[in-house]
Amino acid sequence: MKKAQHGPILLFQEGQLIGWGADDVKNLIKSANEAVINEETKTKKLSWKELSDIIVYEWFEQFVEKGITKEIVNDLNKRISHIEYRRALMHSKKGPPYWREVADATSLKHPDLKTAYVISHLLAIGALENLKRCHLEDCRKFFIGLPNRKWCSKSCGSLYRVREKRKREKY
Repeated sequence: MKKAQHGPILLFQEGQLIGWGADDVKNLIKSANEAVINEETKTKKLSWKELSDIIVYEWFEQFVEKGITKEIVNDLNKRISHIEYRRALMHSKKGPPYWREVADATSLKHPDLKTAYVISHLLAIGALENLKRCHLEDCRKFFIGLPNRKWCSKSCGSLYRVREKRKREKY
């Protein structure tokens, strides 16, 4: 059974439509992997980017640890329920133009709202379906991979296997 194809995630900002698609998962993964969470980030004033990175990291952490549970979906719905929408007339290749509900970017004043909005759409199109975390303890980066894949890169997998072999040889 084929997955339903969805159009890009759209935002209405300053009279322009801004779109994201499934390819933007790479950018979200990069953000989560760049997140810095330590004692200093808990007390200092963070930039929009730093805060966004941490929020994406926290969502991904939940997805990897718990899966996409009913509670997570409900939490996302609560967060995005305050977003204002506009209607945009969209061009259709196979028929007349159609209306589409598009989030008004001015209502996304906090990184938490914008992140929840984007993640909700990416979940709905299945773009985060194979989100995983690298099994190498000193890497732990997020990545999208096949069900049997355990490492974010060949080098992490190789390093893991070398370490395991050395542990076995040591005893």
